[in-house]
Amino acid sequence: MSFFKKLLPMKAKVWLSLDKPSFAEGEPVVGKVNIDSNEYIQANEVRVEARVYEAYTETVWVNVGNQRVRQNQQRKNTLFSHDQRVSGPTDFGSGSRSFPFSVAIPAHRPTRGDGRIENSIKGVVAVKGRPDVTGETHVGFAPPTAYPGMMPGFAPAYGPQPGYPSAPGYPQMNPGYGGAPGYGPPMAPQVVTREVVKVRCKYCNNLMDMANNACPNCGAHQ
Repeated sequence: MSFFKKLLPMKAKVWLSLDKPSFAEGEPVVGKVNIDSNEYIQANEVRVEARVYEAYTETVWVNVGNQRVRQNQQRKNTLFSHDQRVSGPTDFGSGSRSFPFSVAIPAHRPTRGDGRIENSIKGVVAVKGRPDVTGETHVGFAPPTAYPGMMPGFAPAYGPQPGYPSAPGYPQMNPGYGGAPGYGPPMAPQVVTREVVKVRCKYCNNLMDMANNACPNCGAHQ
């Protein structure tokens, strides 16, 4: 390979396609590295480079003419770096090829007050002696759901439980009856009373129910 050809970029294009628009924190990022080539390429490897950056603004002193002034400059720190090979040495002809990948990116939080987190994945086709062909995309992460299957803003309601003291302002529950969760203390069962009228037997003077036709003591008909 001539010296001048080594300086020329390869006639190829690399881009990444992700399986989802965003991923949950802790979930692996899954997608494909896609390569379009317009020349014959002998690649050493195809890899993905996962990075987590913290971008922030820093105020520095700079010289402007004969004056020293303060100026805001953008800075970026690398919080996480991981390279993962998705293919070993391979040849590319004219056409398109895709390589699936799955890479884990841990969740990070800003360490500065004005810091913001940027998650990035870059696809790389590396050829010895020539500039790499790369394509980069940003990854969005959503915080994990606290209550799976439950609508945000709703939580289960539970009323007082049998055998436990009621909260202040609530009546004490009857330990013998359990209430449904969220519906307060149960209703006490209704007791129906019946008035019974007693009369005396005309023969033995024994008390008996007025509805009886015969005395239960002497058997005399009333």
